[in-house]
Amino acid sequence: MSIYDRVAAVDIGGTWTRVAGAGRFPTDPSYDRQLAALTDAIPKDATALGVSFGGRVTPSGAVRVSLNLRDYEGRSLAADLSAAVGVPVRIAHDATCGLLGEAGSGALRGFDRCGYLTLSTGVGAALRLASVCLTTEAGHQLVAGNDLPCDCGQTGCLQTLTGGDALRRRLGRPLESIDDPGFWRTYAESLALGVANFALSAGLEAVALGGAIASNPRLWPPLRTTLSRVLTYQQVTVVPAALGEAASITGASRLPSLPTAAILH
Repeated sequence: MSIYDRVAAVDIGGTWTRVAGAGRFPTDPSYDRQLAALTDAIPKDATALGVSFGGRVTPSGAVRVSLNLRDYEGRSLAADLSAAVGVPVRIAHDATCGLLGEAGSGALRGFDRCGYLTLSTGVGAALRLASVCLTTEAGHQLVAGNDLPCDCGQTGCLQTLTGGDALRRRLGRPLESIDDPGFWRTYAESLALGVANFALSAGLEAVALGGAIASNPRLWPPLRTTLSRVLTYQQVTVVPAALGEAASITGASRLPSLPTAAILH
């Protein structure tokens, strides 16, 4: 039997953790408590584990930076999970996993140069050039005239204008409760410029937008209007992630079978 016969997939986001086939639970800000919860939730018959994580990781699977899960930083998540569940573990950034999911069986199938943005608690980004996927920091590109401080330490990041947690703190309520068309027009203006910069800087043919915010139908009419105005140099297909919030966990299931060189963390 191959170790890839029963791959378990996990998506650890800043707010929720999902285990394929076992539902979801709130992500614990405590690394040790989260590790214990994952150990209990992962199927006992798994032969390998692929993990989508809401932060940057090293090639060995240690957490390099996670703005929403600071207690995880510097911890060897892949090694600790492997020791706890007794199977090989591969970990990648959640945007990279979303890209893998959409490129394999979603909206990005057939594109050699494509990207994925996740719009949720924060803003994650990854791009694919032929057979290689890499995490980027497109969510922390600097926006002219934006003087808002970001959790990363910079001032003026795109994430301060489009990230769910940053907006929730500033507005005092979650984005899903906002119906005001004016808010969504302003949001779409900021996002469209960020998407355009992300796509044009790498010569991307297509970009899929995933995460809870991207699934909000109020976003797409003003976003499409703004993109058609700003993307005049090179045609870029910008679409909702076909797999929705399942994109990252779908991509995580592919991680154990990929060559190490296929992902630049």
